[in-house]
Amino acid sequence: MEQIKIGNTLIDYRLIHSSRQKTIELTIDLDSGFTVKAPSNMSKEEVAAKLQRKASWIITNLDKMNEVIRNETRKEFVSGEKFLYKGKHYRLKVIQVNEEIVPSLTFTHSKFIAHVPINVLEYDYPRIIQPLFINFYHEKAEKVLNQRARKYLLYFDDKPSLIKIQALKNKWGNCSKTNQLRFNWRVVMAKMSIIDYVVVHELCHTKYKDHSKAFWNEVQKILPDYETRKEWLRINGDLLRI
Repeated sequence: MEQIKIGNTLIDYRLIHSSRQKTIELTIDLDSGFTVKAPSNMSKEEVAAKLQRKASWIITNLDKMNEVIRNETRKEFVSGEKFLYKGKHYRLKVIQVNEEIVPSLTFTHSKFIAHVPINVLEYDYPRIIQPLFINFYHEKAEKVLNQRARKYLLYFDDKPSLIKIQALKNKWGNCSKTNQLRFNWRVVMAKMSIIDYVVVHELCHTKYKDHSKAFWNEVQKILPDYETRKEWLRINGDLLRI
């Protein structure tokens, strides 16, 4: 996977070189994301330069795709649907077994597998399977966010008195006056660079309780490219949902 920075936004794209390709070709769709096809003799630097010249088209069409995703119908929690975890999409496989089993969800590093009683009808899958996903994300968020917080605590004298995972409304994180940190479980759906930004952002609030210049300078000391991560979250945050 390649990346290009347009403004403050870092955009991932798949680059395919082909001897049959005479000119550069860009496609953006829900299944494949952003794909760039280029002639085999075109260097990555040349591709990047051409993409910069098409920046307006890229941003416009990525926004359109994200709008479609935001407006799509609620997930049905059926086999084949994709779910985000740490920045990657994984398909769900639903397996119906005997009526006595307790519904469960497992993650195999390549897909999600949900086991449900055989007498549960498909239209009832959201009621049964969605809570399993929420529990999964909540548990993983607690582990991942605590790990990332420990990594960045080296930069701070004031330590958080508590780190808790919650379903926060309209926030990715919160730092109280007593330095209690609370994080939205949905953030674990994002890639690690975004998770780190949310963690560092809240840790910096243990030192500065506002969004002053001093606060942002503190964030920048730890994450020099924080603006790119912040912008990604602003644009794509609505996609981190089930």
